[in-house]
Amino acid sequence: MKNEEILLQSQRDTLLREARALAENPSATKADLKLADVKIAQASGLKTMYQRQVALAAAMGVPVEQLTKGIVTEEQRIAAEEREEFRRYLKTGELRVYSPMSDAVEGAFIVPNQFYKTLLTGISQYTQLMDEKNVNLISSEKGGIMKLPQVDLSTITSAIIADNVDAPPVLNPLFGSLLLNGFTYRTNPIAAQLNLEQNSFESIMAILTEAFSTGLARGIGSDLVNGAGAGTAPQGILTAAANSGVTSAVNTGFTKGELQSIYFSVNRAYRVSPKCSWLMNDTTYNNILGLKDATTNRPLVSVTEDGEKLFGKKILVSPNMPTAPGSKVLCFGDLGQYQVRVIRDGATVLRNSEAPGFAEKYAALYIGFLRVDAALNAPSGAQPVVYGTLHV
Repeated sequence: MKNEEILLQSQRDTLLREARALAENPSATKADLKLADVKIAQASGLKTMYQRQVALAAAMGVPVEQLTKGIVTEEQRIAAEEREEFRRYLKTGELRVYSPMSDAVEGAFIVPNQFYKTLLTGISQYTQLMDEKNVNLISSEKGGIMKLPQVDLSTITSAIIADNVDAPPVLNPLFGSLLLNGFTYRTNPIAAQLNLEQNSFESIMAILTEAFSTGLARGIGSDLVNGAGAGTAPQGILTAAANSGVTSAVNTGFTKGELQSIYFSVNRAYRVSPKCSWLMNDTTYNNILGLKDATTNRPLVSVTEDGEKLFGKKILVSPNMPTAPGSKVLCFGDLGQYQVRVIRDGATVLRNSEAPGFAEKYAALYIGFLRVDAALNAPSGAQPVVYGTLHV
């Protein structure tokens, strides 16, 4: 028996002896009997608490002594509890009264923080418009409507004012706000016979995370490029982008001069942003790779430690960008003005162990959900992002 168990047993025995003495006293009052009940409950609670600590320690892969002696931080303890609750739900569908359940999807379990972070990382690897390095990614806990102020960086200015003088504004602003809600995306079901023992849980989590990341990225990524907005879907970057006025002379690609015209069609206030980038399909990118500067004979695309760049701006590749003649085949501008909202409580998993055709095989279906919305911060007249058109 471990030292912690010996100490626990001693504390329980003491509480039970005190409770017995109170209860068996012929002169015991109602208050004494109530106190005896409290001590019995405390003794039982000590055993339950220790059993819970043993389970948490096993889930975290640490000796139970680290929990009982306070070596493990509160943050680590909470993470382990979340993980253990999630494991129990995936294995049995069992829910505790304090299990985090979704308001948007009935019966769905809100995933632990670590799973959520890994999920977003996986999605961003597939669609770069979900990467906080490229866009303004907003993670909010709840799913109510979010209002963001709209500012045109190409026109905002300032002026000198005299001290102690009530000066009028340089220019009255155009008031506007950007509304972000949340659209629920659902993956196709994953069927699995899961024997979620402690030693296999990590590999199973990795499989589910990869599957959910890929499935969600395909649906979300498509809408982040081509979504119609207007309350029906996230506003895609192509839907929101302004026309650069540049159409290629041929339907096979752009020249250096055409790309340069697209570049300079964006106001410098947006071009100097660290998130100012190009966005295109692999096919378009491959065509641009062959372009060279007529003077230096060097390729236009440069490869640096920060990635591939065109005119010093990063190139992002999206499989959802079109390539057909007559299409908007590339975007350029400050993608930091593209607001992508992810709702934390909308990252959920639903387990169905009663699906016909699967229940008989002792298999359950697992479905991943995520709530996302997006829009470009482009008040009337502003052009933070533009598109170029391939000739028909």
